[in-house]
Amino acid sequence: MLAWTTGLGAVTPEALAEREDVSARIAGGRLDDAVRLGLLDRWSVLVGYSSLYTVTPKGRGLARKHQDAGSYTYPKGLGVSRIGIKDARHMIACAGVSAALERRYPGHRVIGERELRRDEREGGRRLASVEIGGVGRRRSHFPDMVIWPPATPATPATPATSAMPATSGTSPAASSMPAAPVAPGEPPPQPPLPVAVEVELTSKGKEELMENLRAWARCRYVEAVLYFAETRKIEEELLDGIEEVKAEEEIVVNPLSEILKPQPGFPLIDE
Repeated sequence: MLAWTTGLGAVTPEALAEREDVSARIAGGRLDDAVRLGLLDRWSVLVGYSSLYTVTPKGRGLARKHQDAGSYTYPKGLGVSRIGIKDARHMIACAGVSAALERRYPGHRVIGERELRRDEREGGRRLASVEIGGVGRRRSHFPDMVIWPPATPATPATPATSAMPATSGTSPAASSMPAAPVAPGEPPPQPPLPVAVEVELTSKGKEELMENLRAWARCRYVEAVLYFAETRKIEEELLDGIEEVKAEEEIVVNPLSEILKPQPGFPLIDE
């Protein structure tokens, strides 16, 4: 729980309940117990919404110390997560979506933006972010989450920490599985590409939306981009933009209610 929270930055009782397949009441009790032990901090920044929980220095130290016994990998190289009113609602939604994706795709590695930024920084190359803008105004855009496929004998797993997967045309830096033998003259098998995930809670301006969609449509080192839109209006704006850039095969849009269960602040009723 502590390592997972460190990786995402912040979690909610509903997200932990989804991930552990328990009730939100039980999950909230576990989180509050960790607060009393000094392992987590609790942030209630939005009225009518679930609280967010972040890991304290004591919690980070405990998770790092016991990662071998706990059969998990501690996400190193991540700074302290900051909770503010502006981003709190999006953080709540992303925690829930990440937990649901983990349950829906067992064996896959689901990471958030924090871990992706660290991986790209340490690897010195893009893995699932895209460059947006023209000369003099270029910027990087990071998805909210990335789903890395599991390993097969022919395609090694994406390492869970600093050793990283490849962009197109290269191989992972490390592997926990032996690669299948390659026949003479045949190219080595390429690792499966990740899926980028975006959680959209507000409408973007037309220019910003189209820049993002064009960048994703051009991207050749992700398998696909999956959008979850909170409202029907946002969904329709995304679908119109995707049609305009002719990226129906690369970008998929689903309602947020398809992955996230109703919870405080998210009735998930089409508007």
